[in-house]
Amino acid sequence: MLKMTKNRENILQLIEDSSVPLSAYDVEKLSKTSLPTVYRALDFLLKTGQIKSFSLHQCNYYYSASKHKHFFICSKCKQFFPIDDCSMEEYEKALQRKMKIEIHEHFVLFTGLCTSCLKERECEVK
Repeated sequence: MLKMTKNRENILQLIEDSSVPLSAYDVEKLSKTSLPTVYRALDFLLKTGQIKSFSLHQCNYYYSASKHKHFFICSKCKQFFPIDDCSMEEYEKALQRKMKIEIHEHFVLFTGLCTSCLKERECEVK
């Protein structure tokens, strides 16, 4: 069985401390660890259930498995923003009743324009 190395611990800590998902390239820059080592660590952390991932625009993003999170990504500047509120509990219950399923968890990603990009667009229109 593989063990938790110092690199894996450091990368896990970076992901857990981040309020937004990180790409492997983000982790590489923040950890100052080589990209192959980052990918091996991410693979280990995914397989052991310590982090979660999703793909968007042909890039994988990683976030902590220990925290329930939702995100917003700006369609223009591509910046992520954390969403701390979750109002999905009632919707989950309704879906489970209607579809006769059991939901274990959910993931929500909103897209649109962030405040800065909205202001920029307003300035362009004037």
